[in-house]
Amino acid sequence: MKTQVFDTVQARGTEYGVVPFENSTHGPVSMTLEALADRGDELRDVVVCGEVYLGVHHFLLGKKEGRLEDVRRVYSHPQAFGQTGKWMRRFLPGVEMVEVSSTSKAAEIVATGGGEGWAAVAGEMAGREYGLGVLGERIEDRGDNETRFFVVGRKQEKGKGRGKGKNLVSFCVGSYDEPGALAEVLGCFRERGLNLTSINSVPGLREGMRPFEYLFFVEFEGTGQVDEGERVKGVLEDLESKTKGWRYLGGWESARR
Repeated sequence: MKTQVFDTVQARGTEYGVVPFENSTHGPVSMTLEALADRGDELRDVVVCGEVYLGVHHFLLGKKEGRLEDVRRVYSHPQAFGQTGKWMRRFLPGVEMVEVSSTSKAAEIVATGGGEGWAAVAGEMAGREYGLGVLGERIEDRGDNETRFFVVGRKQEKGKGRGKGKNLVSFCVGSYDEPGALAEVLGCFRERGLNLTSINSVPGLREGMRPFEYLFFVEFEGTGQVDEGERVKGVLEDLESKTKGWRYLGGWESARR
């Protein structure tokens, strides 16, 4: 399920796909990082080629005759629960929280099989689609709650997309026992005048890697230099010599310029 969009793009079932990457309140989306890790080397042709920012508002949805004080079980996606935690603790302390694959799936469950006291945290549109009533509106912890989505597609000709704008790479450091091994790799970006905009990690889980050794994801961009493309090319060469394995995961223009 978690790699379905990536699998479809890899198999040429669609030209592009859109996946959530990080939320301004709850942080990175682990399922997307796991797909980008591609430990089985099954998604080699899929790269990030764009980004979209969307404001996200959550609603507590239930049967139209339902009441907030009667809610005993709530369904939603883990990210939605993370983005509404303060509201849930204040108004529904101790309620059973059931994680499902998406907020729309949560609304569907409540609408089609919901028992007494069941509710869903989902978008207003899902409520309209499934004929649910609103028990709580805009329940996100922050009014500026926003999710950044990645647009993913297949690789183009070699080198195209690298350079100006944002870029994403993954890598494993050369030695996890050597002090400063990660800092040495990250220093390459500074030396090339490239700005790091996000750093994430997941367990490596690859052949030859021990528990608690990690695969790192670094997102970076240039700062408008005329030779930005050459700087990116240079840092990729640095990764070749300073890491135990790396992959270029795409380049795209920032949606925030």
